[in-house]
Amino acid sequence: MELLAKEYKKHAIAIEETFMIIDECIDLFDHKARSDDYHRICGLVLAKARNYALGAYGLILDGLGQEAGALLRPFIEYHELLTYFRLKPNRVQEAIDDKLPSAGKRAQLIAGKFHEFRKYLNDNASHSSFSYHALNHLLEKPDMTIRKEQPMLPKVLVKNMGDFFVQLLLMANEAINCLQTADMGCAGKQAENIEKLRIEGIEIFKLNERVSASA
Repeated sequence: MELLAKEYKKHAIAIEETFMIIDECIDLFDHKARSDDYHRICGLVLAKARNYALGAYGLILDGLGQEAGALLRPFIEYHELLTYFRLKPNRVQEAIDDKLPSAGKRAQLIAGKFHEFRKYLNDNASHSSFSYHALNHLLEKPDMTIRKEQPMLPKVLVKNMGDFFVQLLLMANEAINCLQTADMGCAGKQAENIEKLRIEGIEIFKLNERVSASA
């Protein structure tokens, strides 16, 4: 909490403001939910995604970034579910009838871009795994004794916050797109604010530097 109040205050505020935009989108969906199935189902999907995001963020702040991946996997599925409904709004009837295709099938139908990321989470975070990525953080170096608690490493924290911010921002964008598809202009303020946050976030989290370093 001291890091969030001082060194990483801007980072924390950017994430909080993204959550605020998602909350506003939920309210906009809810405004028409009682008379429109599309808005009702999309609002419920976004609310569920928000819960997963909040849980993952809490784990990240506790130093459990790797374990947060277990919540990010269904978070990604709910993101893709919003896209699935946006592209063909009448698909919400499949949700109402409890006859949705599998997450993998939905990803294929929308040409989803999260396949490799979801596979990584499946292999190393969401299920029992003995891979290097799944267990490396549990071992002390160099003697390889089992680590009971995760140390708070500022550089790791800010990297995980940056990764989380990107995923949260993408979800907010998709929610806005879903709203605008049904009623163009209804989320204009949110669209302006999320674009402002995107630009600010690139600088705050030094996202361009990270992309260059990995290229």
